[in-house]
Amino acid sequence: MSAFVTRRAALQSALMGCAFVTAAAVVPAAAQAQVEMVITDELATSHWTTGVLDQLAVTLEEATGGAVKPKVFHAGTLYNDQDAMAALGTGAVHMVWPVAVRLETIAPEAGVLSLPFAIDDAMMAKPGAPEAVAGYLQKYMAPRGIRVMGIARTADLFFLTRHKHLEEMSDLRGMKIRATGGRVLLDLLGGFGASSVALPAPEMGPALSQGAIDGALTSAGGWEMAGTNAVPYGTLVPGLNLVTYAILVDDQWLQSLPADARTAIETAMAEFVHDDWARSKALDQQALDQMIGKGGSFATIEGARRQAFVDAADAITADWRAKYPEAWEEFQTAIAPFK
Repeated sequence: MSAFVTRRAALQSALMGCAFVTAAAVVPAAAQAQVEMVITDELATSHWTTGVLDQLAVTLEEATGGAVKPKVFHAGTLYNDQDAMAALGTGAVHMVWPVAVRLETIAPEAGVLSLPFAIDDAMMAKPGAPEAVAGYLQKYMAPRGIRVMGIARTADLFFLTRHKHLEEMSDLRGMKIRATGGRVLLDLLGGFGASSVALPAPEMGPALSQGAIDGALTSAGGWEMAGTNAVPYGTLVPGLNLVTYAILVDDQWLQSLPADARTAIETAMAEFVHDDWARSKALDQQALDQMIGKGGSFATIEGARRQAFVDAADAITADWRAKYPEAWEEFQTAIAPFK
Protein backbone atom coordinates (compact mmCIF):
# COMPACT_ATOMS: atom_id res chain seq x y z
CA MET A 1 0.00 0.00 0.00
CA SER A 2 1.02 3.64 -0.45
CA ALA A 3 3.13 5.42 2.14
CA PHE A 4 0.40 8.05 2.19
CA VAL A 5 -2.12 5.79 3.97
CA THR A 6 -1.35 6.72 7.60
CA ARG A 7 -2.14 10.42 7.41
CA ARG A 8 -4.86 9.78 4.85
CA ALA A 9 -7.02 8.19 7.55
CA ALA A 10 -7.04 11.38 9.58
CA LEU A 11 -7.62 13.58 6.56
CA GLN A 12 -10.53 11.45 5.37
CA SER A 13 -12.09 11.69 8.78
CA ALA A 14 -12.08 15.47 8.57
CA LEU A 15 -13.41 15.52 5.04
CA MET A 16 -16.22 13.04 5.62
CA GLY A 17 -17.16 14.35 9.06
CA CYS A 18 -16.88 10.89 10.53
CA ALA A 19 -15.02 9.63 13.53
CA PHE A 20 -12.75 7.43 11.43
CA VAL A 21 -12.59 6.67 7.70
CA THR A 22 -9.84 4.76 5.94
CA ALA A 23 -9.09 3.96 2.33
CA ALA A 24 -10.54 0.55 2.98
CA ALA A 25 -13.93 2.18 3.48
CA VAL A 26 -14.09 3.08 -0.21
CA VAL A 27 -16.46 0.83 -2.12
CA PRO A 28 -14.38 -1.86 -3.83
CA ALA A 29 -13.98 -1.68 -7.59
CA ALA A 30 -16.10 -4.78 -8.02
CA ALA A 31 -19.06 -3.00 -6.38
CA GLN A 32 -19.19 -0.08 -8.80
CA ALA A 33 -18.16 0.73 -12.35
CA GLN A 34 -14.49 1.64 -12.66
CA VAL A 35 -13.92 5.23 -13.75
CA GLU A 36 -10.96 6.16 -15.95
CA MET A 37 -8.91 9.19 -14.90
CA VAL A 38 -6.77 10.70 -17.67
CA ILE A 39 -3.66 12.54 -16.45
CA THR A 40 -1.38 14.34 -18.89
CA ASP A 41 1.99 16.08 -18.90
CA GLU A 42 4.46 17.22 -21.55
CA LEU A 43 7.61 16.02 -19.79
CA ALA A 44 10.05 13.56 -21.33
CA THR A 45 10.08 10.26 -19.49
CA SER A 46 13.67 11.01 -18.43
CA HIS A 47 12.39 13.84 -16.23
CA TRP A 48 12.11 12.83 -12.58
CA THR A 49 8.60 14.28 -12.25
CA THR A 50 7.20 11.55 -14.50
CA GLY A 51 8.13 8.99 -11.86
CA VAL A 52 6.35 11.06 -9.23
CA LEU A 53 3.23 11.16 -11.41
CA ASP A 54 3.34 7.41 -12.04
CA GLN A 55 3.50 6.76 -8.29
CA LEU A 56 0.69 9.22 -7.67
CA ALA A 57 -1.48 7.32 -10.15
CA VAL A 58 -0.88 4.12 -8.17
CA THR A 59 -1.71 5.94 -4.93
CA LEU A 60 -4.99 7.31 -6.28
CA GLU A 61 -6.09 3.90 -7.53
CA GLU A 62 -5.29 2.36 -4.15
CA ALA A 63 -7.04 5.17 -2.30
CA THR A 64 -10.27 4.58 -4.22
CA GLY A 65 -10.09 0.83 -3.85
CA GLY A 66 -9.77 0.52 -7.62
CA ALA A 67 -12.94 2.51 -8.32
CA VAL A 68 -10.86 5.09 -10.18
CA LYS A 69 -8.23 3.95 -12.67
CA PRO A 70 -5.69 6.70 -13.47
CA LYS A 71 -3.88 6.56 -16.80
CA VAL A 72 -0.89 8.86 -17.29
CA PHE A 73 0.18 10.20 -20.69
CA HIS A 74 3.72 11.59 -20.60
CA ALA A 75 5.70 13.75 -23.03
CA GLY A 76 2.69 15.41 -24.63
CA THR A 77 1.61 12.14 -26.22
CA LEU A 78 -2.05 13.04 -25.67
CA TYR A 79 -1.94 16.84 -25.27
CA ASN A 80 0.62 19.48 -24.52
CA ASP A 81 -0.11 21.30 -21.26
CA GLN A 82 -1.78 24.29 -22.89
CA ASP A 83 -4.19 22.11 -24.87
CA ALA A 84 -4.74 19.83 -21.87
CA MET A 85 -5.87 22.78 -19.77
CA ALA A 86 -8.28 23.76 -22.52
CA ALA A 87 -9.59 20.18 -22.59
CA LEU A 88 -10.48 20.17 -18.88
CA GLY A 89 -14.25 20.03 -18.76
CA THR A 90 -14.62 18.14 -22.03
CA GLY A 91 -14.16 14.70 -20.50
CA ALA A 92 -10.97 14.08 -22.47
CA VAL A 93 -8.63 15.05 -19.61
CA HIS A 94 -9.23 14.97 -15.87
CA MET A 95 -5.93 16.11 -14.37
CA VAL A 96 -3.02 18.10 -15.80
CA TRP A 97 0.21 19.38 -14.25
CA PRO A 98 1.23 22.54 -16.11
CA VAL A 99 4.04 24.72 -14.88
CA ALA A 100 2.41 27.74 -13.27
CA VAL A 101 3.35 30.09 -16.12
CA ARG A 102 0.77 28.31 -18.30
CA LEU A 103 -2.02 29.59 -16.07
CA GLU A 104 -1.41 33.14 -17.28
CA THR A 105 -3.39 32.27 -20.43
CA ILE A 106 -6.43 31.69 -18.19
CA ALA A 107 -5.84 34.51 -15.72
CA PRO A 108 -2.91 36.95 -15.89
CA GLU A 109 -3.12 37.22 -12.09
CA ALA A 110 -1.53 33.77 -11.94
CA GLY A 111 1.66 35.42 -13.19
CA VAL A 112 2.51 36.45 -9.63
CA LEU A 113 4.03 32.99 -9.18
CA SER A 114 6.45 33.64 -12.02
CA LEU A 115 7.70 36.94 -10.66
CA PRO A 116 11.41 36.88 -9.82
CA PHE A 117 12.26 36.22 -6.18
CA ALA A 118 8.52 35.87 -5.38
CA ILE A 119 8.74 32.61 -3.45
CA ASP A 120 11.56 30.52 -2.03
CA ASP A 121 12.14 27.09 -0.54
CA ALA A 122 12.29 28.34 3.04
CA MET A 123 8.77 29.76 2.76
CA MET A 124 7.18 27.04 0.64
CA ALA A 125 8.54 24.20 2.79
CA LYS A 126 6.47 25.42 5.74
CA PRO A 127 3.30 23.39 6.37
CA GLY A 128 0.33 25.03 4.71
CA ALA A 129 2.26 27.27 2.31
CA PRO A 130 1.60 25.26 -0.90
CA GLU A 131 -2.06 25.02 0.08
CA ALA A 132 -2.23 28.79 0.64
CA VAL A 133 -0.78 29.49 -2.79
CA ALA A 134 -3.23 27.02 -4.34
CA GLY A 135 -6.04 28.85 -2.56
CA TYR A 136 -4.92 32.11 -4.14
CA LEU A 137 -4.99 30.53 -7.61
CA GLN A 138 -8.36 28.86 -7.04
CA LYS A 139 -10.19 32.20 -7.18
CA TYR A 140 -9.00 32.68 -10.75
CA MET A 141 -9.39 29.07 -11.95
CA ALA A 142 -12.84 28.36 -10.49
CA PRO A 143 -14.78 30.30 -13.17
CA ARG A 144 -13.33 27.88 -15.73
CA GLY A 145 -14.54 24.85 -13.77
CA ILE A 146 -11.01 24.00 -12.68
CA ARG A 147 -10.08 22.82 -9.18
CA VAL A 148 -6.55 23.65 -8.05
CA MET A 149 -5.73 20.63 -5.92
CA GLY A 150 -2.32 21.90 -4.96
CA ILE A 151 1.01 23.37 -5.88
CA ALA A 152 4.02 21.09 -6.38
CA ARG A 153 7.66 22.10 -6.51
CA THR A 154 9.38 21.98 -9.86
CA ALA A 155 12.84 23.49 -9.60
CA ASP A 156 15.12 26.44 -9.08
CA LEU A 157 15.54 27.72 -12.62
CA PHE A 158 19.01 28.42 -13.96
CA PHE A 159 20.54 29.35 -17.29
CA LEU A 160 21.83 26.70 -19.66
CA THR A 161 24.24 27.94 -22.31
CA ARG A 162 26.00 26.28 -25.20
CA HIS A 163 29.45 27.89 -25.25
CA LYS A 164 30.39 29.24 -21.79
CA HIS A 165 29.09 30.10 -18.34
CA LEU A 166 27.35 33.38 -17.77
CA GLU A 167 29.54 35.62 -15.65
CA GLU A 168 27.32 38.69 -15.47
CA MET A 169 23.95 39.90 -16.72
CA SER A 170 25.44 41.68 -19.71
CA ASP A 171 26.51 38.30 -21.12
CA LEU A 172 22.85 37.69 -21.97
CA ARG A 173 22.64 40.70 -24.27
CA GLY A 174 21.49 39.59 -27.71
CA MET A 175 21.32 35.89 -26.80
CA LYS A 176 18.24 33.84 -27.75
CA ILE A 177 17.12 32.29 -24.48
CA ARG A 178 14.25 29.86 -24.17
CA ALA A 179 11.63 30.03 -21.44
CA THR A 180 8.56 27.85 -20.97
CA GLY A 181 6.35 30.82 -21.76
CA GLY A 182 4.20 33.23 -19.85
CA ARG A 183 4.41 37.00 -20.14
CA VAL A 184 6.31 37.42 -16.87
CA LEU A 185 9.23 35.13 -17.72
CA LEU A 186 9.50 36.41 -21.27
CA ASP A 187 9.53 40.00 -20.04
CA LEU A 188 12.08 39.08 -17.40
CA LEU A 189 14.51 37.73 -19.99
CA GLY A 190 13.98 40.86 -22.05
CA GLY A 191 14.79 42.92 -18.98
CA PHE A 192 18.09 41.08 -18.72
CA GLY A 193 18.91 42.00 -22.32
CA ALA A 194 18.18 38.62 -23.88
CA SER A 195 15.90 37.82 -26.78
CA SER A 196 13.25 35.57 -25.21
CA VAL A 197 11.83 32.57 -27.04
CA ALA A 198 8.82 30.60 -25.76
CA LEU A 199 9.23 26.87 -26.32
CA PRO A 200 7.59 23.88 -24.61
CA ALA A 201 9.93 21.41 -22.92
CA PRO A 202 9.97 18.76 -25.70
CA GLU A 203 11.19 21.33 -28.26
CA MET A 204 13.98 22.76 -26.14
CA GLY A 205 16.55 19.99 -26.68
CA PRO A 206 16.32 19.95 -30.49
CA ALA A 207 16.44 23.77 -30.61
CA LEU A 208 19.64 23.78 -28.55
CA SER A 209 21.23 20.97 -30.55
CA GLN A 210 20.49 22.71 -33.84
CA GLY A 211 21.71 26.10 -32.61
CA ALA A 212 18.30 27.71 -33.08
CA ILE A 213 18.63 29.15 -29.56
CA ASP A 214 21.71 30.03 -27.52
CA GLY A 215 20.47 28.84 -24.16
CA ALA A 216 17.51 28.24 -21.88
CA LEU A 217 16.12 29.25 -18.53
CA THR A 218 15.26 25.80 -17.25
CA SER A 219 15.86 23.19 -14.56
CA ALA A 220 17.99 20.16 -13.85
CA GLY A 221 15.19 18.06 -15.33
CA GLY A 222 15.29 20.23 -18.44
CA TRP A 223 19.06 19.71 -18.60
CA GLU A 224 18.44 15.96 -18.56
CA MET A 225 16.13 16.35 -21.54
CA ALA A 226 18.61 18.50 -23.50
CA GLY A 227 21.80 16.65 -22.54
CA THR A 228 25.26 17.95 -21.68
CA ASN A 229 26.54 17.50 -25.24
CA ALA A 230 24.07 20.05 -26.58
CA VAL A 231 24.36 22.45 -23.67
CA PRO A 232 27.18 21.82 -21.17
CA TYR A 233 27.06 24.98 -19.03
CA GLY A 234 24.64 25.75 -16.21
CA THR A 235 24.62 29.06 -14.32
CA LEU A 236 22.42 29.77 -11.29
CA VAL A 237 21.34 33.18 -10.05
CA PRO A 238 20.24 32.14 -6.53
CA GLY A 239 16.57 32.80 -5.82
CA LEU A 240 15.80 34.13 -9.29
CA ASN A 241 12.84 31.91 -10.07
CA LEU A 242 11.45 28.93 -8.18
CA VAL A 243 9.03 27.21 -10.52
CA THR A 244 5.97 25.27 -9.48
CA TYR A 245 3.43 22.95 -11.04
CA ALA A 246 -0.25 23.72 -10.59
CA ILE A 247 -2.19 20.50 -10.07
CA LEU A 248 -5.42 21.10 -11.98
CA VAL A 249 -8.49 18.87 -12.03
CA ASP A 250 -11.77 19.02 -13.93
CA ASP A 251 -14.02 19.96 -11.00
CA GLN A 252 -17.24 18.85 -12.68
CA TRP A 253 -15.74 15.39 -13.22
CA LEU A 254 -14.52 15.25 -9.62
CA GLN A 255 -17.92 16.25 -8.27
CA SER A 256 -19.60 13.58 -10.42
CA LEU A 257 -17.71 10.77 -8.69
CA PRO A 258 -19.31 8.75 -5.90
CA ALA A 259 -18.79 10.59 -2.62
CA ASP A 260 -16.41 8.01 -1.19
CA ALA A 261 -14.18 7.97 -4.28
CA ARG A 262 -14.17 11.75 -4.46
CA THR A 263 -13.21 12.05 -0.80
CA ALA A 264 -10.48 9.45 -1.22
CA ILE A 265 -8.96 11.44 -4.11
CA GLU A 266 -9.18 14.73 -2.20
CA THR A 267 -7.55 13.13 0.82
CA ALA A 268 -4.77 11.46 -1.16
CA MET A 269 -4.02 14.69 -2.99
CA ALA A 270 -3.96 16.67 0.27
CA GLU A 271 -1.45 14.15 1.60
CA PHE A 272 0.61 14.36 -1.57
CA VAL A 273 0.80 18.16 -1.51
CA HIS A 274 1.68 18.13 2.19
CA ASP A 275 4.71 15.90 1.54
CA ASP A 276 5.75 17.10 -1.89
CA TRP A 277 8.05 20.06 -1.29
CA ALA A 278 10.88 18.29 0.51
CA ARG A 279 10.61 15.23 -1.73
CA SER A 280 10.74 17.23 -4.97
CA LYS A 281 13.55 19.46 -3.75
CA ALA A 282 15.65 16.35 -3.07
CA LEU A 283 14.82 14.86 -6.49
CA ASP A 284 15.67 18.15 -8.20
CA GLN A 285 19.06 18.25 -6.46
CA GLN A 286 19.66 14.60 -7.36
CA ALA A 287 18.99 15.37 -11.03
CA LEU A 288 21.43 18.30 -10.92
CA ASP A 289 24.13 16.17 -9.30
CA GLN A 290 23.66 13.55 -12.00
CA MET A 291 24.06 16.10 -14.78
CA ILE A 292 27.25 17.41 -13.23
CA GLY A 293 28.43 13.81 -12.94
CA LYS A 294 27.78 13.38 -16.67
CA GLY A 295 30.11 16.22 -17.53
CA GLY A 296 27.96 19.30 -17.04
CA SER A 297 29.65 22.37 -15.60
CA PHE A 298 27.71 24.36 -13.00
CA ALA A 299 28.44 27.82 -11.59
CA THR A 300 26.70 30.36 -9.35
CA ILE A 301 26.52 34.15 -9.69
CA GLU A 302 26.84 35.89 -6.32
CA GLY A 303 27.48 39.32 -4.81
CA ALA A 304 27.35 42.47 -6.92
CA ARG A 305 26.91 40.46 -10.12
CA ARG A 306 23.76 38.86 -8.65
CA GLN A 307 22.52 42.25 -7.50
CA ALA A 308 22.42 43.43 -11.11
CA PHE A 309 19.87 40.69 -11.81
CA VAL A 310 17.91 41.67 -8.69
CA ASP A 311 17.76 45.32 -9.74
CA ALA A 312 16.57 44.44 -13.25
CA ALA A 313 14.02 42.01 -11.83
CA ASP A 314 12.62 44.66 -9.47
CA ALA A 315 11.49 46.68 -12.46
CA ILE A 316 9.55 43.68 -13.83
CA THR A 317 7.88 43.13 -10.46
CA ALA A 318 7.01 46.81 -10.08
CA ASP A 319 5.38 46.84 -13.52
CA TRP A 320 3.32 43.74 -12.68
CA ARG A 321 2.21 45.20 -9.34
CA ALA A 322 1.05 48.36 -11.09
CA LYS A 323 -1.07 46.32 -13.51
CA TYR A 324 -2.56 43.97 -10.91
CA PRO A 325 -2.50 45.73 -7.53
CA GLU A 326 -5.45 43.80 -6.07
CA ALA A 327 -3.96 40.42 -7.04
CA TRP A 328 -0.59 41.45 -5.59
CA GLU A 329 -2.19 42.30 -2.24
CA GLU A 330 -4.21 39.07 -2.24
CA PHE A 331 -1.06 37.06 -2.86
CA GLN A 332 0.88 38.87 -0.14
CA THR A 333 -1.96 38.18 2.29
CA ALA A 334 -1.97 34.49 1.34
CA ILE A 335 1.76 34.01 1.93
CA ALA A 336 2.19 36.37 4.91
CA PRO A 337 1.86 33.61 7.57
CA PHE A 338 4.76 31.70 6.00
CA LYS A 339 7.32 34.47 5.60
